[in-house]
Amino acid sequence: MLDKLRATALELIAQTPHCTLSTTGLAGLQASNVVCAVHADCVYMLVPSTADHIVNLEQGIEVVLTAPLWQLRGIPLLLDATQQMHNTAPSELRRQARTQGYTIVELFPLRMHIEAANQRPYRETIDFVMREALPA
Repeated sequence: MLDKLRATALELIAQTPHCTLSTTGLAGLQASNVVCAVHADCVYMLVPSTADHIVNLEQGIEVVLTAPLWQLRGIPLLLDATQQMHNTAPSELRRQARTQGYTIVELFPLRMHIEAANQRPYRETIDFVMREALPA
């Protein structure tokens, strides 16, 4: 059941090409519109390499992505140039990062809130379990 809920959550994120990234840290509170994508069950964002977000993201603290129908809390991982070439991010994001001065950020989801809309009569909360934390 949880896998189905998580798949539904990732599908909803995939339908949203832009979302608001919110970070906090040494660069203060930052919020800006970013490209987001889902590929191979991972969430990716393109963040300008010169943005103050990068300073905050380097600390590895939780971040929040928001869109009109959902809010996602997660742990960011900045992908350096080597990792950007060998990750599962969509090829279009890798190309944009390489040619347009972006950094790819992979997000490990922790919790997602989905607002009531259309056929969803109530707000839902979905918790994600990091696979590395599961016992073997």
